[in-house]
Amino acid sequence: YAANKTNLQTAYGGPVAGGAIASTVAPPNVLGQKHFDLYEATTKPGGDLTKAKAALKTCGHPNGFTTGITYRSDRPKEVAAAQAMQASLAQVGIKLQLHGFPSGTYFSNFAGVPNYMHSHNIGIAMGGWAPDWPDGYGFFDFITAGDTISPAGNTNIEELNDPVVNNDLAKMASTQNATQRNSYTAQIDMQVMKDAAILPEVYAKSLLYR
Repeated sequence: YAANKTNLQTAYGGPVAGGAIASTVAPPNVLGQKHFDLYEATTKPGGDLTKAKAALKTCGHPNGFTTGITYRSDRPKEVAAAQAMQASLAQVGIKLQLHGFPSGTYFSNFAGVPNYMHSHNIGIAMGGWAPDWPDGYGFFDFITAGDTISPAGNTNIEELNDPVVNNDLAKMASTQNATQRNSYTAQIDMQVMKDAAILPEVYAKSLLYR
């Protein structure tokens, strides 16, 4: 709730060069994706500080807390987004300590190494994701399945190990009927957002030119 989605979108280049503000983890081109907005990303893109403070009180940190945020220091848009996040979360007492690392070693040595993340008090890691194949399993497996968490090169950087998500992915992998299989996409997306495991920023756009 505290993140200012408009400022994050601006950091990535605005609605045209960056992409539309995201309210779901899966972008619209993933098979089975459905639009929903649990945290008012599109209706209150500036954030809702009242709800953010209420959530902090519920989790036992009414005055906020301190945690680290990693980002790729050689990607100007990601640097700007991390700084935007730092500014917006500070309004509710969440103090972000910035940790920038080069792209070449970002996942192998830092954001993708759970032991590093834990020992350095890092609670947020910036990243981007595009699946090899745009269906729900291709999109979600490596970033949300509990059995994909690895000691290094980890892509499930939030270390989500939710039995609901794991079970839906298993069903998706074994379901032959395309309609039924694709129906799991939105279910997984909804559960990941209920867990608040991932904060979607923009549905990034890339130009393919032939």
